[in-house]
Parts: sequence; C-alpha cells; structure tokens
Amino acid sequence: MGHSLGSGLVFSCKGARSLLVLAACLMAQSAWTQAPPPSGFPGQAPDGPPARILRFTADADAIEAGQPVRLRWEAINAYTVELDPGVGPVATRGAQSFFPDSTTTYTLNITGPNGTTSRELTVEVSGGAGASRAASDESTGQSIPRFSDGKPDLSGVWLGGRDIRMLGSVELVTGGESFRVPQNDEDLGQGALCLPPGVPAATMVPYPLQIVHKEDVLVILYEAYNLFRIVPIGVEHPEEIDPTWMGNSVAYWDADTLVVDVIGFNDRTRISGYRHTQAMHVVERYRRTSQGTIEYTASVEDPNVFAEPVRYGGDLALHPEWEIGEYVCAENNKDYEELFTD
Repeated sequence: MGHSLGSGLVFSCKGARSLLVLAACLMAQSAWTQAPPPSGFPGQAPDGPPARILRFTADADAIEAGQPVRLRWEAINAYTVELDPGVGPVATRGAQSFFPDSTTTYTLNITGPNGTTSRELTVEVSGGAGASRAASDESTGQSIPRFSDGKPDLSGVWLGGRDIRMLGSVELVTGGESFRVPQNDEDLGQGALCLPPGVPAATMVPYPLQIVHKEDVLVILYEAYNLFRIVPIGVEHPEEIDPTWMGNSVAYWDADTLVVDVIGFNDRTRISGYRHTQAMHVVERYRRTSQGTIEYTASVEDPNVFAEPVRYGGDLALHPEWEIGEYVCAENNKDYEELFTD
C-alpha cells in the first residue's frame, strides 16, 4: 500500500514485517493524509505498546579494579536503546564487558511510544582510583568511528523517516504551478504502484536503510522497495547518463561532511507535491555528529520548476539492533485499509 505524504513524497506499508509495524505505518499514513503544513512532516512517534526494560543486570555487584564486569540487557517495543556512560546506542538485547577502575553507575535508557524509561545499576570497585569515571570497553566507545585517514565512517543501519523535515517553503518559477500534482482522497501515490520514490524521498520513508562505507565508495541499501545506491567517492559523474528513478550519485569530502551530488533523474518522482523535470539536481550532506547520529540535509534544484532550492534536514538515528528486512511490493498490490474498515 502506498501513500502520498503531505510534502509530496510517497511511502508504502507494503512489506511491513509485523502487525505492530503495519499498524504504526498505517497510523502514520492516516496523519499524513491530512496534509501537514509545508514546514515538514509530523515529528511525533506513532502510538503502540509501551517500551519496557525486561532485564538489566551485572554478573557482579562488586569487583576489584582491573577486573571485568559483564552487563546484560533486554528491552522490547523500544525505538532507541542507549547505555551510559561511554557507550551510546546498543541493540535491544545484548551483553558487554567493561573494566571500570572506580565505582561506576551504568544507566540503560530506552525510548518508545510511552516516552523514555531508564534503569540504573551500580558496580562497586575497590582498589582503584577512587573517583567515578566513564566506563571503558574493549570493543565499543562513544567516539565516532573513523578510517585511517581520519574521515568518519558512516556505516550502520539508520532510520530517518519522520525526523527529516522540509525546511522553509516551496518557491516556484513563473509557470511552475503547472507542475503541481493534484491531490484527492483516492490518490495513494507512487507507492501503491511499487515505484521507487527517488532522492531524497528514499531516506524519508519510515523504513531503515543500511550504509556500507569504504574509503572509496558508499553503498546505501534501502529496505523500502529493495533499492540501492552505489556512490563512488572522489570521482566525477560520467559524461553520458541514462535517466533513472534514483539518479547518478558521486561524492566528495567537505572536511568531515560527505557531500553526495546526484543528477540524471527521470521525471517520474515528486518533490514537495510537484513533478519535476530531468534537470533536477540534488545535493545531500551526511555529517556524523556522534556515534549514534548522522546529520542529514538535502537540497533539490530544478530551474524549470523551483525558483529556490527545496531543502530538507534532520537526523538519521543509528539502530544497531536492526537488520534490513525483505520488502516485497508487486503488481496487484492490495490496500491494507480495507482490513480495518467495516
């Protein structure tokens, strides 16, 4: 099932991996059908079962300095799970060894439909420095992972979705109004036809994406529609480009920000409720501001439609507990809303 967002972008609930995900997606669709203001999408998370911490334990309450302590945790219905101090985002179920040199209080923070819930546990350390400090870990830290040349590694499973919003408003050239896509209650958008949403819309659907980052190439795998992009770093666009749904992408570094330049689009996707031409040009910027966050912006230009670039911005949140799932969207796609109406 596809649906047209208030900004003109499109997403689909087809391929939802559980009734919980399907219900959340349908509720998001219901909200977006009511045409939110041009400033962007609703930022609130959908309702659902409350997030709960089922387990947060240490294998010892007291240790000697230099000895390891192993923490275990498990949470359900959580959008994000973070372990402090010194770790950041973690999987919903996991275990980790630490080597604190002083008495340390660890905090597990989970966020879900019911807000944020926390639980603490303290490990007493004797024979150490005597002053509490951030826990250390042999394999995970709060610092941003980097390559040998110092550039940040963007690898991971991320979610943008509702956290990426349109910034400002749409300014049209003379005659640009003719590109507006008429809206009606029966219009389910491109998603209902299983068509790719394009760029930057693929980053804004409520499904995760996985970034596989090497020093000379970035690969983005989108769960929605089984899309992918291969983005070489430090090269130019080819001279001849066949128009495609997702365009042709190349990248370069601007300090610690990876800038992705995209051209070569067909004219079949939508930007903020408007069609565009093959002259569309998108510039995305990915800046990893912490272990668990990528600051994302996108600027869309089309001199045949927009007088000023259409801009989007927000954060991608790291989800180490997720894997990209199978997404199936095919002809004879059915509208799930029929299942929820009398």
